[in-house]
Amino acid sequence: MSQENTDALGVKARIAAIVEDVDSLPSLPSIVMKLIEVVNSPDSSAEDAAELIEKDPALTSKMIRLANSAFYGIPRSISSVTSAVVVLGFNTIRSLVLSASVAKMFDGKHTIDIDRFWKHSVVTAMASKIIVRHLMGVRMMDPESAFCAGVLHDIGMLIFSQYMPEDYAKVCEYAKANAVPLLEAEDKVMGVNHAYMGKILADKWSLPLDLENAIVYHHAPGKAEKSSHLAHIIHLADIISHNVGCSHWEGEACAPECETCRAELKVGDADYEKIMFNIQSSLDKSQDFLAILK
Repeated sequence: MSQENTDALGVKARIAAIVEDVDSLPSLPSIVMKLIEVVNSPDSSAEDAAELIEKDPALTSKMIRLANSAFYGIPRSISSVTSAVVVLGFNTIRSLVLSASVAKMFDGKHTIDIDRFWKHSVVTAMASKIIVRHLMGVRMMDPESAFCAGVLHDIGMLIFSQYMPEDYAKVCEYAKANAVPLLEAEDKVMGVNHAYMGKILADKWSLPLDLENAIVYHHAPGKAEKSSHLAHIIHLADIISHNVGCSHWEGEACAPECETCRAELKVGDADYEKIMFNIQSSLDKSQDFLAILK
């Protein structure tokens, strides 16, 4: 057996071990799990969410900072968690809590540049939100759900980067040397990609189906049987994030845009230009969210 085949088998064995021992992967804190339940319940109130958040001083601080940041531009000062929940809304709270929790869970050493990873994720989230707002006259979707999906779309990469650093270093080297997208390099070198690993985490964390589908199908939105519009939005936003310079490294090759994506979303050339203008005008705001995230 060639060395290349031996190496490939070794990688697959390590991936299989991670998948089999899924309990070894980080779990969402119980407070986050409970908060997701509160957010998803039609009977919940702002006070219910605030009561949970206030049990965690770090989350409380992040919530107040976000409510008073330029990122949302609320014209009055917010001093209580309840007020922040009322003003920001349940889905914004979900975005912040999930984002902050994932950032904390995967704060160890990484193969990838973790600062660039989060910059790409947040700009993708901002682009997703802008796309949804632009499409309001065509289809009703929640901009904050799209933002949350944008932040989390590449979480599978965090598993590779932190739990299989040497293998993922080879993936990144292959992608750079051959000028191919990371997804293609992952499939070539490891036999499995970050969208698949994202599903492992989404299932473990019992994320809502719309978020899970966006994570799993953001590179192939046409395969999403449910929540396909959100998958198409994250797909387009991901590519836009690369196109405005927010990639995982300088000169990273970007996966091609799905041929039917803009048609599915009813985004014409003029629409696309407006979306790009709004995103480029909003890039500075990403720093506000990134600062709070950490």
